[in-house]
Amino acid sequence: MPVGFNANLGPGVILSTPVAAAVAVIGDRWAFMIIRDVYLGIGRFEALRRSTEAARGTLTSRLKALVANGILSRRAYQSSPIRHEYRLTEKGLDLYPIVLMLWAWDLRWGGGGNLPSQLIHETCGHSLVPIYRCGTCKQPLNSSNVNWTVSSNFQRLADVPPRYQRRTKSFSEINSDSAGECLTALDCIGDRWTSLVLAAAFFGLRRFDDITDAIGIATNILADRLRLLVQAKVLEKVVYQQQPQRYEYRLTEKGRHFYPYVVALHVWANRWLIAPGKGALRLQHASCQADLQGEVVCSHCHGILAPQEVTFKFI
Repeated sequence: MPVGFNANLGPGVILSTPVAAAVAVIGDRWAFMIIRDVYLGIGRFEALRRSTEAARGTLTSRLKALVANGILSRRAYQSSPIRHEYRLTEKGLDLYPIVLMLWAWDLRWGGGGNLPSQLIHETCGHSLVPIYRCGTCKQPLNSSNVNWTVSSNFQRLADVPPRYQRRTKSFSEINSDSAGECLTALDCIGDRWTSLVLAAAFFGLRRFDDITDAIGIATNILADRLRLLVQAKVLEKVVYQQQPQRYEYRLTEKGRHFYPYVVALHVWANRWLIAPGKGALRLQHASCQADLQGEVVCSHCHGILAPQEVTFKFI
């Protein structure tokens, strides 16, 4: 992956990528939590309110948006008074790799929250850690073995209205150096702008002005999100110039482990949100030179994971 600003990334290009399209639809802490909990079998409003701890109005608005975007469907389970439950559509079920990659990150780095501590692949009967790999050569994907190019005829998405930009967790009260160790994945990337800042880091953008130009983000919002990611130990702040003192922001090992999540967002958006041939970025796996089509597999038997074949345990 490139280091520093790449001339191929013009102003606002990252805002036009498949990742940006995906986070405009699902890139909100509450939306992710709802999708995750529906995967866990929680589909009724009051049960979702208890599991997510979302305010009633927040939960209502996110459910409406997820239904409108074709992620969830609504089915009546009681007629008097009428009550509905929510189920994942085909489009929503295809988010499974994204959900699993966030779970895998939390298993290694996060505080866990209310997530299952163990996943079981019923096909082979073993506990698993999900692995995101190339669908062509079957090798694991990471930020060092994926190449990218900018399309010349991509569909600009910069005019897509931002959704749910407000962060729901404040880091202003974090005082200790170890405070970032207990954060969940959604604490780190639980809004649209933070996910896009993280995506920019994977495209080699390290300096404040370069990130501002590539995302089209207000400087005060960017400063806030960078401070969050540094405190969460996803990025580290490094001096590159002394007079005047200037910094660049580099991915830590912890931050690099978000890469499968970012790629999974890209693949899902290309499948469901981007018109054929209109994607801003083309990703290729360097090992086999194939256009990237990722798949998530069991760490034990290497079989592709499907929601109906995975159960979970709370230990």
